[in-house]
Amino acid sequence: MQPIDTAPITPPVFRFLTVNDLQAVSERQVQWVWEGFLPAGGIALLTSVWKSGKTTLLSVLLAKMRQGGALAGLAVRPGRAVVLSEESPDVWSERNAKLGLGDQIEFSCRPFQGLPTQELWLAYLDQLVEHHRRQPIDLVVIDPLSSFLPNRAENDAGSILQALLPLQRLTCHAICVLILHHPKKGNALTGQAARGSGALTGFVDVSIEMKFHGEPNEDDRRRELAAWSRYEKTPRRLLIELNATGTDYHALGDFVSDDFPKGWLILKGILMDVADKLTRADIMSRWPNDHLKVNKATVWRWLDRAVKEGLLKQSGQGRKYAPFQYWLACNEERWALNPRQANDMPYWDEREALHRINMLMRKTSAIMGMQGDE
Repeated sequence: MQPIDTAPITPPVFRFLTVNDLQAVSERQVQWVWEGFLPAGGIALLTSVWKSGKTTLLSVLLAKMRQGGALAGLAVRPGRAVVLSEESPDVWSERNAKLGLGDQIEFSCRPFQGLPTQELWLAYLDQLVEHHRRQPIDLVVIDPLSSFLPNRAENDAGSILQALLPLQRLTCHAICVLILHHPKKGNALTGQAARGSGALTGFVDVSIEMKFHGEPNEDDRRRELAAWSRYEKTPRRLLIELNATGTDYHALGDFVSDDFPKGWLILKGILMDVADKLTRADIMSRWPNDHLKVNKATVWRWLDRAVKEGLLKQSGQGRKYAPFQYWLACNEERWALNPRQANDMPYWDEREALHRINMLMRKTSAIMGMQGDE
């Protein structure tokens, strides 16, 4: 029987920061692998549907890291990267022939036979740290998360954190980690597209969602990037376009503002020849089926912008019985010639009238009751 080791266990030393310590940290300038999206020492998540261009965007980024430059108008610093990929070396060889990725990129293609265990995952990360000490690494890519997540427990917050927290072994060395991921099935709210537990998007420093600009179309090389970040420098929205040769992306600005000109043409057409002011419901009921398909929130945003820019006039209070009404200023002269059109009286309907009558009767009954008591 072996003797029991009774030596005391030395507890770890924890650090506590003062306000001055925090100030010193905040004064350090954030370093970026890709400006605004990939912070050194941070974790970024890129979510997009299958075959929509995630790995294409990644490949162009890796090529830019050879000498540095700009991707979609945002600076990329030169550096080294390791790509943990579900794809074969042959596929990456084709990309290299097209883009010239360079020796600064290393690939770990299908390193596990099946999904790794937690122990194997930790051993792999420790090996990356040792590799970094020999040759500094700026970026580690996991493409995609589902192929390397231990136990594949995407919907369990505890399992997600158990897999992600060890990535801090990399980020504490100022290595940026980029995770490529797939979205949920069906339509998800903007900012909640990532499949699985919300612990994933809550854990990362930058969450990027990429989708087609408009309807999916092989001929349309534009993609929308929407991002949520701990950093002020991260672009909230960016419309990018892949060039014809598939070797670079150009920035086209904010995709939200980009869609307004098309929307305004439709709104103007609807409001041009009407005989009265239109509510939002009226506008949606007149929306042409053969034109741009949009949801109500988008139309409301276009209406608000048109009012702010003086393209439309607005009345009403935005309530159920007093909804907003919209009209073109050029219609006022035409309506003035026909008093039956565009009455200046506020919007009114029978339900509102009955509601106000009932309220008046209640007040009257209350007053009469008080007088009777006297």
